[in-house]
Amino acid sequence: MTEERQVADWAATPHVDTIRGTLEQPVAPRPVPPRRRLGRGPLISIIAGGAAIVLLAVAGVVGFSVGTSSHSPDRPVRAFLDDLTAGRVDDALSAAGIEHGKDDVLLTDAAYAKASGRVTGYRIAATDTAGDTARVRAYLKQGGRDVAATFTLDKTGTDWGVFPVWDLEAPRLGQVQVAVSGPGGTAVRVADQEITTSKDGIATLKALPGEYSIAVDGGKWFTADAQRTTVSGFGGAVGSVPVTLQTTLTDAGQQAAKDAVDKWVDGCIASTETAPPGCSFYAYGEDPAYTYTNQKWTLESRPVVAVSDWVSRGWLVSTTTNGRAKFTADISNSAGTGTASAGPMNVNASGYITGFTDQGATFVSAVGNGSSDSGS
Repeated sequence: MTEERQVADWAATPHVDTIRGTLEQPVAPRPVPPRRRLGRGPLISIIAGGAAIVLLAVAGVVGFSVGTSSHSPDRPVRAFLDDLTAGRVDDALSAAGIEHGKDDVLLTDAAYAKASGRVTGYRIAATDTAGDTARVRAYLKQGGRDVAATFTLDKTGTDWGVFPVWDLEAPRLGQVQVAVSGPGGTAVRVADQEITTSKDGIATLKALPGEYSIAVDGGKWFTADAQRTTVSGFGGAVGSVPVTLQTTLTDAGQQAAKDAVDKWVDGCIASTETAPPGCSFYAYGEDPAYTYTNQKWTLESRPVVAVSDWVSRGWLVSTTTNGRAKFTADISNSAGTGTASAGPMNVNASGYITGFTDQGATFVSAVGNGSSDSGS
């Protein structure tokens, strides 16, 4: 097709403005009501309300969990052991309801600070609850080892009607038991606290877990080797093995003992009786036909003694060499005058040193009126 032909064909086409007819109208879509937007305020309120419910639920769960934990039976045990490991003895005793008085000299902050091998830590092993009673088993870190301990608690009520309240029963304390082989009323220092023994030489002290030093205070007269004893844990068969302190006389005590023996011998020699009371020698065979005057004892030699360990009545005094004494008297009757004599006879000074005062030793003879002597 030529270019001229193409132009003729386009010329024969009607112009768009000359076209007439009926146009089919398109179907209009059904109007859709506009979606109502919520205001910002109500939306936030709904979200906040839902969040509040969730938070309240979470808070309730957390609160119940915290309340349950804070009211568990091991809580009072932990409080007691926390105070104890920190050396707050007064607080620990108060928390556990442990009664103590002025004679309980080891149950103080100062005394416990002097003990070694104290409780330095702990761990709770288990808690068993049966009705209104709970038992908490723990291990105490004491002296580098674990010591088992069981604590008993009683339910005494509830908080807010929900959470149980547990009270710790006072744990049974151990004891430091001391037996002094020495006079009753001897001063003893335990963890630097001074006490005195009973008349039979015994002292028993309540004590917290720990290792305690024990020493006799015999002044210048007697002494004993210092010892240590350990109180392990609480409850059950606790308490230290009784510690026996065997006393021995010092040089001053030995001299005082021998001085006391000499004083006793001198007292017997000073007697004017043929049988000096409480003495180990006597004379006999008086003739009732004579009158006796100027009666006296003369000591020819002193007994030699040795003082050894304490026995049931005192430090034992043994006579290693008997002394010798002689009795003389003037006699007279209607027939005339003369002299009478007895001995020399043994002077036995065996006995006991029963104690000391500021003036020295006290000696008690174990023999009397020559019961172990032949007499003359």
